[in-house]
Amino acid sequence: MAEKPVQSLNEIREEISNYPPSLGTVFENSIQEITEALSESQILVWAQTGIQIASQTARAWEVASQYYSLSIKVISYIPFSYFEKWASCGESLCERSTTIGSAFFESSPLVISKLRSRHIENWSNLGTSLYRGSWKSSTLACKFFEASPDLLESLTFPQLERFVSFLDTLSHRSYDLSAECLGLARKIFPLMGEDKDAFISLASTLVETSWREVKTFFDAGAKALPKIASSERMRFIKLSENLVNSGCS
Repeated sequence: MAEKPVQSLNEIREEISNYPPSLGTVFENSIQEITEALSESQILVWAQTGIQIASQTARAWEVASQYYSLSIKVISYIPFSYFEKWASCGESLCERSTTIGSAFFESSPLVISKLRSRHIENWSNLGTSLYRGSWKSSTLACKFFEASPDLLESLTFPQLERFVSFLDTLSHRSYDLSAECLGLARKIFPLMGEDKDAFISLASTLVETSWREVKTFFDAGAKALPKIASSERMRFIKLSENLVNSGCS
């Protein structure tokens, strides 16, 4: 978070008045709620961070509005020190892309309710790792943040890191294919039980050996796994892995 002299609430309100009126409305509604959760000095930090977000680009005030309105949900899950880290992550993402920053803030309440506080920055970095400045990479990063609540219902954080590494590698071949696999993963992982590591490992192997077949593999998993008994799912994955390793597709 950029260093800036602490402002008073009146000074912050004056700055907010330079933006569309809806930002001021959201701010006033939000400060009434968050006052019960934060000290006076913490409220100033919270309020000023929103101004720093709003000042980044012409449309960043919309992201600042999300930040203000969603803060009360986020602060209910984490200590203020981690709340500051969360806000800083969102500010940095918004500086890169307001669209990505918006997706980060929008998904945050559901994600942070599932995520250990120490993983907040790493979660932000996972989305950042998928962004390379193009609109397609921006779309992929946004879809990752949007999918994060569902993914974290099924994956541990180390598994999420490995899955994003797979997405990143695949995106060097095709952003569209990577985005499609991300969408299918939201359906597949809840069915995997303890076999998710093996599935991610196989998918990663496919990217290296036969990347054009990755979508077929995910499609097959989405269709077949619901029909396969949980005790037989590892056999399905192992069979697929053997086919890949033998050069079949």
